[in-house]
Amino acid sequence: MNKSLFRSFEVPIIGLAFLVTLMVVLREHFLGGVVTHHLLAQKDLPGFSNWWGLISIPMLTLISLKAIFWREKRAKSLGIFTEKFTSSVVYSFLGALAFGIFCSLLYEFDFIELLKYALFLPILLAIFLPVHRFENLLGFAIGMQVSFGGVLPIIIGSVLLGLSFFVYQVIHRGGLYLIGTFRRS
Repeated sequence: MNKSLFRSFEVPIIGLAFLVTLMVVLREHFLGGVVTHHLLAQKDLPGFSNWWGLISIPMLTLISLKAIFWREKRAKSLGIFTEKFTSSVVYSFLGALAFGIFCSLLYEFDFIELLKYALFLPILLAIFLPVHRFENLLGFAIGMQVSFGGVLPIIIGSVLLGLSFFVYQVIHRGGLYLIGTFRRS
């Protein structure tokens, strides 16, 4: 059987993401009500109830898994697929999950000034690593959902993903191109 490890566990992974989000929302519900988070923490800006996380996190999980399947299929068709692919996806997810939890802890313990700088870490890492992948967004969103719900981390993470993609494509690849050019001359 030539089936991807992620494809064979697609439904359980999405179900697990839903259950984690459901536990967060039910905890809030029974401890005084489900929180609504406003953009930029301003009450006059639109707010997103954490109930929306029950839709957004499983959808992000599905989109992330589809992107992983596509990347795996493309790597296999180009003949560059290695057995390290699965472990690199898992490590990327776990690293982003740890970063999301770290950012949530900074917010919960009122280290807002440090959080402002910590959010630039993925952009800095993008100079060296491809941190613009969907598994990173998923880990980041799940890690932050206790503090920020299921929608705001996706919005924040998408902005960070876009900036990281730009940095990786321009600075990382451009730097490698320049190094290669200088070595040949």
